[in-house]
Amino acid sequence: MTSRRFHDRVERDVPAMLEIRGLDVSYGAIRALREVDLDVNAGEIVAIVGSNGAGKSTLLRTISGLVRPRAGKIVFESRPIVGFKPHRIVAMGISHVPEGRRIFTDLTVWENLALAAQFRKPSTFDQDLETVCRWFPRIRERLKQSAGTLSGGEQQMLAIGRAIMARPKLLLLDEPSLGLAPNLVKEIFRILQDINRAGTTVCLVEQNAHMALEVAHRAYVLETGQVALSGPGRELLDDPRVQAAYLGG
Repeated sequence: MTSRRFHDRVERDVPAMLEIRGLDVSYGAIRALREVDLDVNAGEIVAIVGSNGAGKSTLLRTISGLVRPRAGKIVFESRPIVGFKPHRIVAMGISHVPEGRRIFTDLTVWENLALAAQFRKPSTFDQDLETVCRWFPRIRERLKQSAGTLSGGEQQMLAIGRAIMARPKLLLLDEPSLGLAPNLVKEIFRILQDINRAGTTVCLVEQNAHMALEVAHRAYVLETGQVALSGPGRELLDDPRVQAAYLGG
């Protein structure tokens, strides 16, 4: 696919919630991200799509402080955050749901949720728990159950619910559909749209490009660590190059 960059962001008086400029990340001699520029505006769902090894997960891990970039800047709500520890970034309002869920399987569902709530006022715990259980009714039914006994879909719901308990302004999701049956994928994406409508901004890494581009307000296509395309999700969904490379068109 020929590299092409374009930005459809409407000029506004306030900066983007998340601004990334000239981001470079390397693992030894391997350069994972190359001069990545990216914006996420408040209230959006922004999708990051691309093939395996394109740098999608590295991008989210760098935003959340798990990886230190070689160069570039990351600004969240007008505040540079490169070099901040992950727990500090969570406290600022960014929650990361990693690929593979990473729940604590030897703890109960309730204990998993309670761990994330430490970043917010204790007085809001019951309200936040009710919000999670409203979006994920199966979680309510399994609060006392060991998290390791949940199905794959239920574990993904728990991972998202745990992130929501921290009351994020920006929710980062890495491959939420991975390993799930098609009906569960649809359910997860429907709930993500509900979460977004309720006021949480979402940045979504997803190999299911069709589903991601359908729900995204805007999207970026990463190729070998670089932004190759960007624009409205629906426009990229109809782009012949995206269809040929990622949608089987």
